[in-house]
Amino acid sequence: MVARARPLLLAALVACAEPRSAPPSWPASGSASSSPGAAPRDAAPEPAGSPACGGAAAKTGALAERVPVFGKSRSYTLVVPAGYTSSRSYPLVYVLHGHGGSGAAARRALDLEGAANGQALFVYPDGQHGGWDLDSPASKNADVALFDATLAITQSRYCVDLHRVFVAGFSNGAYMANQLGCRRGDRVRAVATHAGGGPYETAGEYDDQGNLICKGGPVASLVVHGTSDGAVGLGEGQKSIDHWTRANRCSSSAPSSPPGCVAYGGCKRPVVACKVPGLGHALWSKASAVTWAFFDAQR
Repeated sequence: MVARARPLLLAALVACAEPRSAPPSWPASGSASSSPGAAPRDAAPEPAGSPACGGAAAKTGALAERVPVFGKSRSYTLVVPAGYTSSRSYPLVYVLHGHGGSGAAARRALDLEGAANGQALFVYPDGQHGGWDLDSPASKNADVALFDATLAITQSRYCVDLHRVFVAGFSNGAYMANQLGCRRGDRVRAVATHAGGGPYETAGEYDDQGNLICKGGPVASLVVHGTSDGAVGLGEGQKSIDHWTRANRCSSSAPSSPPGCVAYGGCKRPVVACKVPGLGHALWSKASAVTWAFFDAQR
């Protein structure tokens, strides 16, 4: 077993103020194209509607919610677009804040709602004491249990496309997003990580080469990391790239857009990496557009 070093994760979500540009147009998962980023081996699944599909009208807007997890009341915000209807299924996107942050801070900093334009549901959980448990095994991990509980509640009340559950995160939240991608690969379709690393398992299963073995299906991955990140080094992001390209059996790579991004080819699920010149431990100005474009392509 190979132990993965974990850096000190200090920063909460920080937004940049540069103007947005048009989002990239990456191949959809399951596309027949052989271009990097496509997943030619799998057919795109039909939407898998949750039990609430076709049900009665439900509340919309930003809803403050609580759920008991391991004997403690945990808080999260569920955002339902004004035009929500139970006659169609919606992607469900989790957004995980950095260390010392909150769900509200994550919502302000990473404007995925604006990029999605009413086409998705969002969950913004609050970590305990401002952070996420990256070390406890899944069966005893309160944050993994929080994901399970909020997913169960949301899909019982709203029409969720269970083939399109996504997790995005920054810094400590990016590590947690990768942990969920590994531990809940049967439920998570794709992860998008900004200034993070992982996945790793302190007491997990590793192959003969020291590579982490994740259970569940293959998970698509977008890795975004600044080349000048002094809090979570670029090498941590590279470990994520190495893990997901290996887990998805990618065989090639080619430059993609925006500049600085690379899309991998021959993957079971798409993998894209963006190394942003000069960016420190902060969100890229293109983070919202790039993240939503990646998630939206997974169909």
